[in-house]
Amino acid sequence: MQKFNQILLSTLLTAAMLTPTAVFAEEAAPAEEPAPANTEYEYELDAEGNAKLAKFNGIDTFTGDLTIPSEIDGHPVNFVKAGCFMEAKGIKSVTIPATITDMGDDVFMGCTALERFVVEAGNPYYSIQDDGVLYADDNKFLVAYPAAKADTTYSIPAGVEEIAPGAFGFSFNLKEIIIPEGVQFIDGWAFAYSGIEKASIAGTVYQIDDYAFAYCDSLHEVDLGHGIEKIQPAAFANDRALQQITLPDSLTLIGQYAFCGTSLPCVTIPDSLETIDFCAFGYDASFNAISDFTIYGEPGTMAQEYSTASDDENEYQNHFNFVAVKDASVPYELGMGELYDEGGDSAADAPASEDDAETEETLNEVEEAEREAAMTEKIGAGLSGNKRMQIILGVGGGVLIALAVVLITVFTSRAKKNRQKEQNDAK
Repeated sequence: MQKFNQILLSTLLTAAMLTPTAVFAEEAAPAEEPAPANTEYEYELDAEGNAKLAKFNGIDTFTGDLTIPSEIDGHPVNFVKAGCFMEAKGIKSVTIPATITDMGDDVFMGCTALERFVVEAGNPYYSIQDDGVLYADDNKFLVAYPAAKADTTYSIPAGVEEIAPGAFGFSFNLKEIIIPEGVQFIDGWAFAYSGIEKASIAGTVYQIDDYAFAYCDSLHEVDLGHGIEKIQPAAFANDRALQQITLPDSLTLIGQYAFCGTSLPCVTIPDSLETIDFCAFGYDASFNAISDFTIYGEPGTMAQEYSTASDDENEYQNHFNFVAVKDASVPYELGMGELYDEGGDSAADAPASEDDAETEETLNEVEEAEREAAMTEKIGAGLSGNKRMQIILGVGGGVLIALAVVLITVFTSRAKKNRQKEQNDAK
């Protein structure tokens, strides 16, 4: 419980720092009548007398298979409130009765021994697919994945449109997740603290919500499909194994702390970005700026602005390296694209600096000298080692050999001067 309290504390601290547009408060619910004390659950009654389970009292002690009651103290149970079973580490399976037609967020997050869900016949809203995974709303809404499920790879089935908050949280066995076309929203904390190493996210996903992939220590490969528009605050925060990310040129917003605490040494930011909130890139888990962090982007875009942006309210100033590229829709750090040149030429065609030119000239001279020596040695050795040629040449053979070497030297010297003249004319 201590670990999850830290998570909640982190969430509250972060929420306090978020901009008003990044925090969405739920509408205040009408006051409900407190229910009598129960040994297994704390619950509330609605106006119709239905019970809403608020807290499972056996969180720290229960082990085995759990059946959520369809009735409690004579009241039908139709709702399970957010976090009701959170961190009940002894639950191995959960059976949901036909009376339950709604649940809050993160109901089963942190139930690390949970292997499967069961839904009783006649439930109008919830269903089971894929060996114990819980779905709702005609299988459009993935509610919860059993954290102790043994599978290492999971491909979300076609038809799913949204992944619920905390749905895959603490799924340590899961190493790869495939999110296909059709999914539109990945809700907050959906994969947080899971064991995933690879994530493939289709471009139909409109938004990746707060902390969706946060604290995934082994996540090192993320494929973001073209079409994703928003990555909300702390979505990939503290993913320490993440060293490279390719951002699609459909993105318009990257929230604060989105990639804070990762191992990214650099990033290419496409010109589609309209908003990059503070500490989104280039900061460690303690919000300290990363030395020599580099941003590749097109001149005059949000990429360049973020490299020196400041935030007086939060007292920070970016001093990141900015490298201008011609097309930021491709990741320059992977050897793709070209550097920007104000004269309109590519980096390959750009004139070299004086130091570079001198170095290149010196190397050319060394290479030329080596070629001359090699040619002289080869021809001289060939003549001196040819017995038939020595007989033909007779006494004057040595003189002719020397003359041949001189002619070769003159010829190569002229060729060198001609090349130098061409270089000077080019300048």
